[in-house]
Amino acid sequence: MSIIGGIHPLRRIRLAAAAGLLFVLVLATPASAQTTVDPSTLTPPPPAQFNAVCQERGSHITCRLAFEDPDVVNEPTGIFCGSSELLNSFRRSVVGKRVYDAQGRLLQRHFRESFDGTFVNPATGKVALWTQHDTYIHNLAVPGDDATGTTQVSGLSTRVWTPNGGTILTDAGTFRFDVASDEVLNASAHHPFDDYFRLGDADALERLCTALS
Repeated sequence: MSIIGGIHPLRRIRLAAAAGLLFVLVLATPASAQTTVDPSTLTPPPPAQFNAVCQERGSHITCRLAFEDPDVVNEPTGIFCGSSELLNSFRRSVVGKRVYDAQGRLLQRHFRESFDGTFVNPATGKVALWTQHDTYIHNLAVPGDDATGTTQVSGLSTRVWTPNGGTILTDAGTFRFDVASDEVLNASAHHPFDDYFRLGDADALERLCTALS
């Protein structure tokens, strides 16, 4: 499982005035002025599996996208409850957009992702359900170079609950991190998964282990 910038799901910005300005400029352009753009001509191009539809609007190109990743089944999590490592299965879906300048260079990635899955303790057979719904905004420092800039991830990072509906733990709030270094610049609210993986707090997920023991 991946963490992006120390953020669950398990192995995984500026919200600057400039980002807001880009959004306003896009909306201000008449629909009649739109021109379809071949995604493969952009830098970097949206991956083919994103199903991107790209249109030039005034001085910017906007690509709308939607896709689902292949299901992940029984992936080791790196979460150990005693000697037993929890396994994770989940499905991820994404909707969003990518904004490029007139030269076709990427300026911003803005999408919302949703996860639904389960944790299983193979030693006991017990299962916990989890969900995640977050918004991801990456503003590039260098147009066209998606290894630069800052990213903000906000929303419900993870809610874990028992099959009978009782909440085990909640991970929610905001992260902002540097893309090049993967350094977390700031974080707010409650993030037990980040405490466990990035900060090394072995007790941060104790409630999850207790529920699955």
